[in-house]
Amino acid sequence: MFFATFAAMNRTRGIVLRSLRYGDDKIITSIFTETAGTVDFIVRRTGGPRSAVRASTWAPLTLVEVAWEPRASAGLQKPRELEVWRPWHDFPFHPHKAAIAIFLGDILGHALRSEQTNAELFAFALSSLEWFDETENHFANFHVVFLMKLSRFLGFMPNVDDWHEGALFDLQSATFVDTAPSHRYYLNAEESALVPKFLRMNIRSMQAVGLNGAMRRRALEIVVLFYRLHIPELPELKSLAVLGEVFA
Repeated sequence: MFFATFAAMNRTRGIVLRSLRYGDDKIITSIFTETAGTVDFIVRRTGGPRSAVRASTWAPLTLVEVAWEPRASAGLQKPRELEVWRPWHDFPFHPHKAAIAIFLGDILGHALRSEQTNAELFAFALSSLEWFDETENHFANFHVVFLMKLSRFLGFMPNVDDWHEGALFDLQSATFVDTAPSHRYYLNAEESALVPKFLRMNIRSMQAVGLNGAMRRRALEIVVLFYRLHIPELPELKSLAVLGEVFA
């Protein structure tokens, strides 16, 4: 076997989070791997007749298989092999789904930047994206529900058992409260009641919460603010504006 001669070789599946051009012929790509958490790689862009196929490897949320010899002293790893292990069939070519994918890749690139090995999180992300790729309808709420469910793995998922009628959701402390906090990052009672509804559903049942366009935009604004409060390094996301234009 090729990898038998490299005792320290890592080989695993991964999800591309984001990619940046580096110089004229290189790309830095962050990959959330199944067995090693998030790893940053530097790779040389290739030319020739297969360049279009290889370029697709860097797209957000692409499923790849990567093999490399870890170097503890190097911030950027160099893969020996990096290839698509399962191509998506629908969402890269669907304008609405593609916009959602770019947005999620943008957020995940920051939220999972320092993520260590987490097989449960990887399984959740993979199964969710598989559903997203396969479904033809009822995916408009996918990114909102996905991010709310993801908060459990990131350590700031609200405890929905604390909700009761009239309670207010404090975005900053991720708790339900009876009186308005001293800061402005909280939801009114009507919006707060939607939080447990979103968190109690799964990806496949999310169409049960009917949202019109205005409500969905508001829900997304709240989720992004929620993430920004708990991930301070999360910047303004250009992909959020693009997503709004596509769904307008």
